Amino acid sequence: MSLSGEKKLKYMGSKSRIAKYIVPIIQRYIDENNIECYIEPFCGGLNVIDKVKCEYKIASDIHRYLIALFKNIDKIYTLPDFITKEHYSEVRECFNENNNCLEDWYIGAIGFLASYNGRFFDGGYAGLVNTKSGVTRNYYDEAKRNLLAQTNNIKDIEFIQCDYKYWTGFENRLFYCDPPYQNVKQYGISKNFNHDEFWSWCRQMSEKNIVLISEQNAPQDFECIWKQEVNRTIDNNKRVKATEKLFKWNGGVSNE
Repeated sequence: MSLSGEKKLKYMGSKSRIAKYIVPIIQRYIDENNIECYIEPFCGGLNVIDKVKCEYKIASDIHRYLIALFKNIDKIYTLPDFITKEHYSEVRECFNENNNCLEDWYIGAIGFLASYNGRFFDGGYAGLVNTKSGVTRNYYDEAKRNLLAQTNNIKDIEFIQCDYKYWTGFENRLFYCDPPYQNVKQYGISKNFNHDEFWSWCRQMSEKNIVLISEQNAPQDFECIWKQEVNRTIDNNKRVKATEKLFKWNGGVSNE
């Protein structure tokens, strides 16, 4: 199984660049603890779950249009090869007005595939772009083909649209959580994310499950079990260095 050079759906906070590091860690926990059900409450672009091996795999997310897109991925073949800026604006207006003028999966497709860096109607139109090297690129069509290339790897995944708290009370699962990062600019539905409530939920769920969390920092009773410096894209012209970390609750023992 190759974990590099794969084509994926672009999504804010995607783990495509570090999947090759964290998937083996997740897989080891699954194998050593005989885990039969693997769940991602913040599935995003599916850049981790599509590589994990487990009897049952569930990808959930609160984003209605993202889940609709994945549930209807077989319809991606019906999308045109090019989306005009005018049509992009029409679909965005339909989304903003929430008037059901278009199907959810189609709004999701245009919102993610035709927005810069996968920022659902928040990153600007990404259709035909003239690069600095003088090459004209169709970013939308590239994104569509990348998603189609991912199709075979996600056929065994069940998709559920729900908040992460939906999973409260479940036992003997492995949860991999990739929540909106604290102290990082958020977009769309992630803007009002309550981080304190999330970490409390992780503590509660860790008592009868294995819970692994991607973040840059965590409360003192969470142990960093892996870290890696990465380059993070902010916009077309700006990239910054950041440290990706994987955390696990240590049972309430402070790491100070």
